[in-house]
Amino acid sequence: MPNGLALATVLLIVMLFFAYGISLFLNFLTPFYTTPKKILKKLIPIFKLKKEDSFADLGSGDGRVLFQTYKEYKCKCSGYEISPVLLIYFKLKKFLTHPFNSKIELKEESFFKADLSQYDTIYCCLPTDLLEILETKFKKELKKGTHVFTYKNSLPTKKGKEILIEGEKVYQYTF
Repeated sequence: MPNGLALATVLLIVMLFFAYGISLFLNFLTPFYTTPKKILKKLIPIFKLKKEDSFADLGSGDGRVLFQTYKEYKCKCSGYEISPVLLIYFKLKKFLTHPFNSKIELKEESFFKADLSQYDTIYCCLPTDLLEILETKFKKELKKGTHVFTYKNSLPTKKGKEILIEGEKVYQYTF
């Protein structure tokens, strides 16, 4: 009996590592969009947040936008990320730099399923096809006055303000 239980446990562990390995491999096949640091330093002041505001970064990756925004405004900063590699990196960075800070959080879920109505400002650096889906979600879900910023790519139908930073386009929308 113990040998069967041990075998089942070993098989379960092997299957979990195999599934994790496949997710890591698939992560390397998908494009990684990031906001360069020189753009980020000039972008964060444009958010004009207050300490009591809440901020979300959709597809937050390594968390650089969250950490910079918190550093500037000390407001509630939430990120959404599903990549296992980037989740590990973010958690390690948060543990080393802000270990007990509850105002910086990373939600391990798809932003398509998340309730975004709680945020005052949302930032995303995403491809156009995802922004098209998000625009519909924004129109249905965001509270009046919510600001949305997108880097490089604009929302397909909503008119917004175009801001140039270091020759790169950032779009600002108010819902």
